Amino acid sequence: MADANTYLKVTELDFDGIRNNLKTYLSTRNEFKDFNFEGSTIGTLIDVLAYNTHYNSYYTNMVANEMFLDTAQQRDSVVSRARELGYLPNSSRGSKATVSLSFNGVASTETRITVLKNSTFSSVIDNVNYTFVLPEDLVIDSLNGQFTADTLIKEGTPLTHRVTYSSVDKTKIIIPNKNVDTDSISIKVQNSSVDLTSTDFKVASNISEIKSTTPIYFVEEASDGKYEIVFGSGSLGKELKNDNIVIIDYLVNNSSAANGAKSFSPVQVSTDKSYTSVSVTTVDAATGGREVESVESIKFNAPRNYQTQNRAVVAEDFKRILFNDQSDLDSVIAFGGENFDPPTPGKVYIAVKPINELFTTVQRKSQIKDSIASRCMLSIEPVIIDPDFTYIILDIKTYYNQNETSLKSGDIKKLVLDEITSFSTTNLERFENRLRFSKLLRALDNIDNSIINNESSIKIQKRFTPNTQRPQRITLKYNNSLTAGTIESSEFTYNGSSSYFDDDGLGNIRIFRYSDSVRVDVIRNAGKVDYETGILTVENFKPSAYSGIEVKVDGQPKNLDVKPVREQILLLSSEDAKVTIIGEN
Repeated sequence: MADANTYLKVTELDFDGIRNNLKTYLSTRNEFKDFNFEGSTIGTLIDVLAYNTHYNSYYTNMVANEMFLDTAQQRDSVVSRARELGYLPNSSRGSKATVSLSFNGVASTETRITVLKNSTFSSVIDNVNYTFVLPEDLVIDSLNGQFTADTLIKEGTPLTHRVTYSSVDKTKIIIPNKNVDTDSISIKVQNSSVDLTSTDFKVASNISEIKSTTPIYFVEEASDGKYEIVFGSGSLGKELKNDNIVIIDYLVNNSSAANGAKSFSPVQVSTDKSYTSVSVTTVDAATGGREVESVESIKFNAPRNYQTQNRAVVAEDFKRILFNDQSDLDSVIAFGGENFDPPTPGKVYIAVKPINELFTTVQRKSQIKDSIASRCMLSIEPVIIDPDFTYIILDIKTYYNQNETSLKSGDIKKLVLDEITSFSTTNLERFENRLRFSKLLRALDNIDNSIINNESSIKIQKRFTPNTQRPQRITLKYNNSLTAGTIESSEFTYNGSSSYFDDDGLGNIRIFRYSDSVRVDVIRNAGKVDYETGILTVENFKPSAYSGIEVKVDGQPKNLDVKPVREQILLLSSEDAKVTIIGEN
């Protein structure tokens, strides 16, 4: 037996290898010396043995894979491993919008009106109706007899789930719906069906503050996209008692489907005071709706969440926490005050860009700051700032073969402009995303098979809104080296004349105008430009008017690859791009 075992190899995992090993082993045995393993019944038996071994090896391999976060494929396995690290995957989130509510017909004797939680509104996108609700009670005080206030509304259908707890069976409390927004969950526990006294429970956030009597609950992702509510054990959080009735209020949402909703109608707006009508005006369109966190994202975030223990210490911690908590943010960057301009020790600056918008509101900034402040070190103050946008202006000549396409030059030009917008959305428009010029040219070359090549140059542009009432100091930070003698601006009115900026190639900013097509300098030293750092300043600038909504100032970078710094974001402007289409035969 010992000799025979030396002929049996156990290293093969595929079916053919296992079958050949079995044949080799059996052929060495005297009992099977004269058997034809390919044509006899024993061949079928060998197949069965090989299949059985192959199945077992495959099953064992898959079970082993599912035991580790890195190799697990099934969502339930990944969630289970993440739970061991104290990580709850992000649920789907409903879109959020800001609206202004104005109530009419409220009695003149009233000084305050409360709009009740879950008051409903509707919005229609592509002939599909979506329900938005008020997530919390809204108190509006009278201002000169008017009851008006801005408020956040959230997409989702409000539902309630009730469960009677049994201490004998240790009832599992699972919310029966998918697409639950875990941020919307609120729970109260009623003593029993006879005793209607209830206690509000809060989601556990800081385990160091939880005592044996603290009314808290934990949320865990269960199977099939549902969520389980876990209460305290009596040592860590208040324990449920027999016949307690758990009442769970929550929203079931449509993820990102309602993003972009701009028009809202009141459906059932409940208040504590009577009124005749309510008008709804959109302040900010709906954004922030997102799908449930993916398996790959859980694998990435869970170990990093464990490393930081939900604390914000280094810059990446702020970025990760805000992305997890704030579903309406498209891009985030954080950096210490020592790297700010000017340096400000003791602060961490967090620049945020919302989805589908350039800037976020003051109210939203305050909410973001409050959400992160408790996780910072005591000596650090978080400061939420806006992005600093820098525009890339293209001058493109596109050559195409007229014999290889039925498209006209106007069609080619539209394709080029569309590609500029697409490239900007995909490759730029976020913090730390730099412009790779060769990559841009490659994208333009690949628009259509008829395109022969593209020639392009770029300028980088800063924009500002001047004060027409008093002089001000203008500082524009390109943060990229500029070519001397390339500064130029859009039109503004200065000393009663249409005027412009340029530079003299020696670092001086000039204001000039035209008189009968002849250039006339108005101020030869209006400011300075540092060509190496790309910082331009203009002193005591006070135009009486300007063209458009902003003054635009262009400069040609020394390098075609443009790199953003800190809160700077690069945008490709298709509106300002100069596109020339040249057809060749």
